[in-house]
Amino acid sequence: MKTTIKRILGLSLAAAGILSLATPAFAETGAVKTDGKASFVPQSGDINTIKPGTDEKIDIVDGNNERVTVENIQLMHVPDFDFGSNETSVDTKNYDAIYEHYQKTGDTTKYAIPHFVQVGDVSGVQGTAWAVTVEQEALFKETGGHALKASRVNLYNQTLTNNVQTGNVADVVTGLTIPSDGAVQVPVKGVDTTGSIAVLTSKAGKTDQTTTNGTISSVVFQKDYDESNYGKADSPALTDKNTDVKLNVPQSDGVQAKAYGAKLNWTLTVGP
Repeated sequence: MKTTIKRILGLSLAAAGILSLATPAFAETGAVKTDGKASFVPQSGDINTIKPGTDEKIDIVDGNNERVTVENIQLMHVPDFDFGSNETSVDTKNYDAIYEHYQKTGDTTKYAIPHFVQVGDVSGVQGTAWAVTVEQEALFKETGGHALKASRVNLYNQTLTNNVQTGNVADVVTGLTIPSDGAVQVPVKGVDTTGSIAVLTSKAGKTDQTTTNGTISSVVFQKDYDESNYGKADSPALTDKNTDVKLNVPQSDGVQAKAYGAKLNWTLTVGP
């Protein structure tokens, strides 16, 4: 019986060896291809304002919230300039503008932030040329009609930001041309011959690294603006002022103890 069992096992092992040799060296495969599709149209409606230098959505409070869209380029934010309440003087004076105020989305706490202009590009096209210009509509006047004929808003410094092209923003947009030892004056329509000035302009880049398409660009009127200095407990107070935005009032204007005001026109132009 032992011999018989050994022979049967031997036959079984031999058969297994034959089957093993008959197995193919590799498996055959077949493939089917399917399509992946997506199409896009320009975004409609308002683009959320962001804190310059970040993607953090914010709401501007206590100031201007008007915006305009041209050819799917949106002028998302332009600032008011509030120079506060000041004493009359026999001297020429420069008055700093009070910071703008904002809230983080979903939060009621107010924070100060330097004045800024912001543009969002949802055109879906690379190489779009656009520019934002500003001009004062008329002289600063009080309700009785007295005008500050020589007083002008002056912009002393700027910082450019883009929420996508963070490392090469200078290849994407340009700002004001500010003299190293001076400021840029906001011209008054019909009084100053310079006409409106460009504060933020795209370079109409046609590559992924230079286009404004799908991005938000800002010019902040402050030297070396750092977003981390704002939106926290030890940020500037709401009453603090931006020393890079000033109203120059010469002594010759004979300012009266009254409230003066003026309108600034910010214009978005798209195209050549």
